[in-house]
Amino acid sequence: MAQHKESHRAKPILDCITGVLVLSMVVGLPVVSWFYHRGVLPFWVAVVLGTLLMNLSFTAWHESSHQNFSKFKWLNHVVGWIASLTSIYPGYFARRREHLIHHRWAGDEAKDPVYSRIQSTFLSFPKVLVDSNRKFNFKNVPKNFHPITRGQRTADLGSNSLVAALVISSMFYGFFNVVFWVWIVPRFFIFFIHAYFICYLPHAVEQGGYQVNRIRRGRWIQRFISVEQNMHGIHHLWPWIPWHQYHNFKSLNSNTILENNIEII
Repeated sequence: MAQHKESHRAKPILDCITGVLVLSMVVGLPVVSWFYHRGVLPFWVAVVLGTLLMNLSFTAWHESSHQNFSKFKWLNHVVGWIASLTSIYPGYFARRREHLIHHRWAGDEAKDPVYSRIQSTFLSFPKVLVDSNRKFNFKNVPKNFHPITRGQRTADLGSNSLVAALVISSMFYGFFNVVFWVWIVPRFFIFFIHAYFICYLPHAVEQGGYQVNRIRRGRWIQRFISVEQNMHGIHHLWPWIPWHQYHNFKSLNSNTILENNIEII
């Protein structure tokens, strides 16, 4: 199968398409903030643009966490860290480990951090999500699975501190309204939008349970909002495939679907 051969594809020095996406977010958010602060952009345009740019944040750090951005591990880490910081969702290395745990033990009630989050109805999901984030026990996961180094822990602490410093300093220097409307409010919206489109919809099962390899043949709006994560099942099966190539794997033969327990809806 072509899908399996893809695992042996040499990773690029730099994935240019993902690079454009990352650059758009990392540069776009400060630019929108500046124009809003200068009164060039009206309030509603700043919020809309901030939300659209923030929507790129998951893909920006997610591709780096799977080393799909570059064949150089250090470059993936740098880009992932910057993307997390820029989208005021710091703690890249801790989030990367949590995400890789999700892949390694997908559907495991004790080890998969996503499992408890989706044991809910569509409407109760936000509350269950917040509660489960606080209660998940990482002690169930082997310590030697992608352990966070001292340097990575320091980097996460640094990004957390920088975000806190940005928010606090904005209050003292008179640009908190910019940070609030262009960064914080879009971050809030996108957190729950991504939670539904990238966590709940790909994995939730009515009456409880878990689906690992689900593909949604979504319309353009779902593809746009999720940045192709309606094909999330493809990502779980072949995580080395970059997000912008998921659509190449829409036509799977029946044997592949059965062998990998793929659900297509």
